[in-house]
Amino acid sequence: MPFLVCVGSVRVLHVVVLLLPLLVVQAEDRHLLSQVLFCQPGEPTSGLLQMFDVDQMFSYNFSDASTKPWLREFEQWDGQAFPMPDDISSRLAFCKNFSEVLTKTLTDIMPEARGGTQVSVFTAQPLHIGKPNTLICSISDVFPPALTITWRKDGKILSTELNTNAYLSMYDQSFQAFSYLNVTPAYDVVYSCNVQVAGDSKTIVGYWVPDYPVPSDILENSLCGLVFSLGIIFLLVGGVFLYLAFRSRDAA
Repeated sequence: MPFLVCVGSVRVLHVVVLLLPLLVVQAEDRHLLSQVLFCQPGEPTSGLLQMFDVDQMFSYNFSDASTKPWLREFEQWDGQAFPMPDDISSRLAFCKNFSEVLTKTLTDIMPEARGGTQVSVFTAQPLHIGKPNTLICSISDVFPPALTITWRKDGKILSTELNTNAYLSMYDQSFQAFSYLNVTPAYDVVYSCNVQVAGDSKTIVGYWVPDYPVPSDILENSLCGLVFSLGIIFLLVGGVFLYLAFRSRDAA
């Protein structure tokens, strides 16, 4: 039997999540292989994920009944991830019907459920000013799973996307999402990842600035020059002390 988690709203039932346990493998630790089906009024109206603990393996595209692996190495098992389309359709229909019934029943009774969305931005590779890199916007404690993500550079909009399929299901029934932006970092540029959850008027912003204000090449050249200069100074000081030592011995 599936485990059903129902979440209500003041105006509308935002999300119904069906957590379908598939397999628990026990060795030294316990691991959970599960399928998570959700439906909601906003975009995406439905989603189906196959998770191993909190790592996504596959997602299901309802528009064309296709399966998308999270990693390219999983492509060989696409056909085994969701082998029963009719069963998926029936569960989705149940989810939507159940959502409508609960919405009518719990309107103005159950308070609106929302996550405390948090945003952080970091680079995919070690930072080198002037060299191409990728900024990763990590968005945690997302609920409901319906996000609009906007990237900005010095306050100017670079791109806006509706995050519709890149959600990860967490143990607490919240979701996590990621967004990516290819950049060439400069020491005087500020990037920001602006996130808005559907139905929420506030925007959560994560900023990214370089860890240091000096371009990498200049910093490296400056350090090399400093070390070289210190080496020459120590060599000269050592020569002076050696000369004075010889003079003191001759005078004695």
